[in-house]
Amino acid sequence: MKKIIYLAFILLMTSCSNWFDVQSDNTSVNDKKFFEDENSFYNALTDIYTQLRQPALYGENLSVGMLEFMGQNFVPVDETTKAYSEFNYEEIERQGTLSDIWREMYRAISAANKLIKEIENTDVVFYNDGQKEIITGEAYALRATLHFELLRLFHPSFSENPNYVALPYMTDFGTAVGAPVSSTELIAKITKDLEHAAELLKPNDPILKGINLFPVKPGEIDSRLRTFEMNYYAVTAMMARVALYVGDYSRAFQYADETFNHIRDVEARSQVFYYFTPGKYGPDFSFSREHIFGIASPPDGLTEVSETMFGERNIKTRVDLRGIFPVAADIRYRAWFNSIGNNDYVMSGKFSKESLLIDYNKTTTGETASLPVRIPFIKLGEVALIAAESLNETDNTDQAAQWLIDLETSKGAAYVTQRRQEKELDKADVREAISEEYAREFWGEGQIFFYHKRLNHKQISAYDGSYIEMDNKKYTLPVPDNAL
Repeated sequence: MKKIIYLAFILLMTSCSNWFDVQSDNTSVNDKKFFEDENSFYNALTDIYTQLRQPALYGENLSVGMLEFMGQNFVPVDETTKAYSEFNYEEIERQGTLSDIWREMYRAISAANKLIKEIENTDVVFYNDGQKEIITGEAYALRATLHFELLRLFHPSFSENPNYVALPYMTDFGTAVGAPVSSTELIAKITKDLEHAAELLKPNDPILKGINLFPVKPGEIDSRLRTFEMNYYAVTAMMARVALYVGDYSRAFQYADETFNHIRDVEARSQVFYYFTPGKYGPDFSFSREHIFGIASPPDGLTEVSETMFGERNIKTRVDLRGIFPVAADIRYRAWFNSIGNNDYVMSGKFSKESLLIDYNKTTTGETASLPVRIPFIKLGEVALIAAESLNETDNTDQAAQWLIDLETSKGAAYVTQRRQEKELDKADVREAISEEYAREFWGEGQIFFYHKRLNHKQISAYDGSYIEMDNKKYTLPVPDNAL
């Protein structure tokens, strides 16, 4: 089967492949069965992405579910969502949510470790140049990225306590997790893996040249689908996210700026990711072309979760939605939210069944096929905000403001533009504008909680308009009992 067809339809897969099935000792797989040819390595890599889209991880808890209620974006409707909103980790863990996240994240990491071990020691011949390096690079990038996600969840903010110890860095396949290490040590290991991934991907990843306008050869990676996987620019974006997390503004801007090279260096018709502009996104209400990396979701995945939350249960947005979006022309406000009366709103558009990805693959007749929404993981908006914050904190305020203006212009808004017309912006003005953009840009993506945590905000706005006093206990998820 051609690689283009295989990758296009990972979006429609509804169950995990069996490569990760464990033997009776629960630590190994039948290597001869699963790693006998080039396609088996692709299957192993695809299975890791498949694991990430389950509800325990980014299919719900770490996207539109638990983290969004912790970020106060939605009004709780039952004991579970109330526990999320109140940071009641004892109740959350009583339901098994933290254990599910911990187990499935390390399961995916273990799968990446197995893939790394096998591909670095295989005698299998890869028939397309660079394919082996791309798969290996993605595996290293996934291992680093998932460890960083665990760090953001189960350790306090780096600025608060860089020596906090709770998580292990897992580099072996199996169920033995290993000894926990400090945040500083975790960051060093994460950075090392991301740098290695970048070294492997940069000479080989077709995303650097943009969409191939010619038919893809059998077994060749289709560049138009690279944002469904940890491509080279997803790695540079992650390196920017990590650098900002530790307060290394120079490196954060360096990697953020490099990520935008795709838009600068590739002609418009061949760009794999780019800013949508008003009127150009069609039915793609999640603006998937702005995703540098997003996780494929089947029709009964994120879409069904969204329909249940905002269609059947009418889970409402926080009360100050219109204050967050004072300009009704902002395409995020127009595409994502619907009024249900009494000044109440639901986020019924962004991941709904009416929202479809467009122009990612072709049918056998050459027509464009639409696919279900995918789960955003890291996107242009975040990278632009990383660049803006890094510039602003290094006293390059005018440049920082321009990054914000470019972002808001793509959304049909002019928040910073109007401010700059009224007065000369200082560092505090840009900080405020960045904070406001975080509140607008990441609905349903689980990022606003991490923003508050990274900056160790002592007080945040609650969904009902009141304020919540925050501390390390609320920001730091407890490691599940017996997890180590």
